[in-house]
Amino acid sequence: MIRAGRGADLIDGAYLEAYPVVRSDDADFARDQLVATYGISGFDARGDGFSIRANFARLASIGLAYCAYDGRVSLSFPEADFIRQFFSISGEAKFSTSYLSRPICAWSPFLPAESRLRLDFEAGYRQLVVRIDTSALERTLKNLLGDASDQKLVFMREDPDPARMPFIRQDVFRFAQEIGRFGNSYSSPVLAEMEQNLILRFLLAHRHNFSDRLQRPIARAGRAVVDIIEAFIEANWDKPIHVADLARIANVSARTIFREFAVAGRGSPAQFAKHVRLRRAAEFLRQPDLRTTVTGVAFRCGFQNLGRFSSDYAQLMGELPSETLSRARARL
Repeated sequence: MIRAGRGADLIDGAYLEAYPVVRSDDADFARDQLVATYGISGFDARGDGFSIRANFARLASIGLAYCAYDGRVSLSFPEADFIRQFFSISGEAKFSTSYLSRPICAWSPFLPAESRLRLDFEAGYRQLVVRIDTSALERTLKNLLGDASDQKLVFMREDPDPARMPFIRQDVFRFAQEIGRFGNSYSSPVLAEMEQNLILRFLLAHRHNFSDRLQRPIARAGRAVVDIIEAFIEANWDKPIHVADLARIANVSARTIFREFAVAGRGSPAQFAKHVRLRRAAEFLRQPDLRTTVTGVAFRCGFQNLGRFSSDYAQLMGELPSETLSRARARL
């Protein structure tokens, strides 16, 4: 998907380099790749000096894109089943929909899925783009509220909360950096937890027809909720843990679960699950056989990034997993 040219080394410090789409100074080739990856409906490279560097990471519910352009470019997009938000890094650009046209600054408004879109980039423009599936937004919201109604999530056509957006921007850039560096080694449950956290931040930062309910204080459900969920995680430590399943088991909303875990000083269900898996890993390392390895134990317990596993293990257990295994082997 890469054709080298004078645009191949467009800039240093690009995001999502592990997920390349196109690096090229061939406008026709670039158009074909953008159609295949992003589903664009229009492409116009104007003037001389065109080159592009584009990367795209498609996760379960979120898409993250990095784009850098030399030369002026216009792109058009049809209606979609996801919502977009743009975060400018450098340069000038603007977006246009059927109801709004505006420069892309530090962040754009949340652009709805049902809107056709045109983007006009000036030479030297760089940006990060977040795409979130509308179904994932609504599903996450309903799980948080424990809402079983058929009411649809509808975002207001207004600017996002300016007090929250600097933090959202920071989260997006940090997320892109982490996915670009570690994403291929993260397990599906880890990626799902990261996506859910970012989706929740977006739901809080943008006004919609559920905003008042989402920000309303919730009644206490009691420590029993934490006990039920912790018991379930202990019994199912080797399986993916989904918040929607926990909410169903405890018969409360996901929002209530997070509230009760925070009040009890237990962090979050995901943090508890990680600690359970780390303790299981310690048990396996303390009772090894001739085939036991740190790598094998890490994979068995759902940790695919060995560096992160060793760091988390050492923080919880006070020693590296290799030290636990070596001491256990010395007793054999």
